[in-house]
Amino acid sequence: MSPLTKAFVVLVTVLSVLLVALVVPYVAQTEDYASQISDLEAKADAAELSAKVAQQEKSAIQEGVSKESALLNQRVTALTKEMNQLREQAAEASKNVLLGERKLSQLEAELSRLSAAAVQDANLLTITTTDLKETRQFLVDSQTKLVQLGDRNNELESQRDSLNRQVNRIGEQMVSLEQDNVSLRGLLARVPDQYRQEVSTGQGDATAFEPTNPIAGTITDVQLAAGSQLVQVDVGSKDGVEENMKFLVHRNEQYVGTFVVDRVESAIAAGRMILIRGEVRSGDQIYTGPY
Repeated sequence: MSPLTKAFVVLVTVLSVLLVALVVPYVAQTEDYASQISDLEAKADAAELSAKVAQQEKSAIQEGVSKESALLNQRVTALTKEMNQLREQAAEASKNVLLGERKLSQLEAELSRLSAAAVQDANLLTITTTDLKETRQFLVDSQTKLVQLGDRNNELESQRDSLNRQVNRIGEQMVSLEQDNVSLRGLLARVPDQYRQEVSTGQGDATAFEPTNPIAGTITDVQLAAGSQLVQVDVGSKDGVEENMKFLVHRNEQYVGTFVVDRVESAIAAGRMILIRGEVRSGDQIYTGPY
């Protein structure tokens, strides 16, 4: 190998070493720059995003401020209107106060007049109070007498009701005796003397009876069936009514007739008239039992 070639090889080797020494730091520095650029780009993106968010928040705040401002304007308008109304009311109140003062003056004058009249009335009241005490005592005595008369009247009414029931019972007995008398005369005219006809107040074998406790009611319906007059009344077994029980029928104080119960339910009963002295109507009163 020639010296020139060797020199060239040595030179190339030295240059290669120098080049490697220069390139390695450059590459390292270039990679560091790229990392810094990436960080800066990321920070720029984050800053841009923050700017967008801030802009949105700013827009939202501006929109809220606008709405709040509109509401405040509406509120101010309403308050202004309300203030005007209050001013009108205050003016009206002032007018009413003036009228009230005038009315008060009139009332004070009227009060003075009434005070003078009250003095006169007080004197009159003293005289009237004395008269009232005497009248009150008279009223107390009168009320005592009225109570006594009321008790006596109730006692007399009770006696009158008892007497009316006795009269109705006697009337029934008289009608019954008259009818029995007619029947017996007819029977005696047709039947031989050796026979006896058993007399019964009903149509069957059971004998009509009256309860030991009084029962009163009203006739609610009257019908004719098979030649008999049937009635329905507003009392039943819950009131103590039983079959074959005998009731007097009366209108006010007039005896109308007698009926015997044939059918009994809880609150109503029905039966046939066995003695009739007048026209039987709905609304007639019925009664049975002791006087």
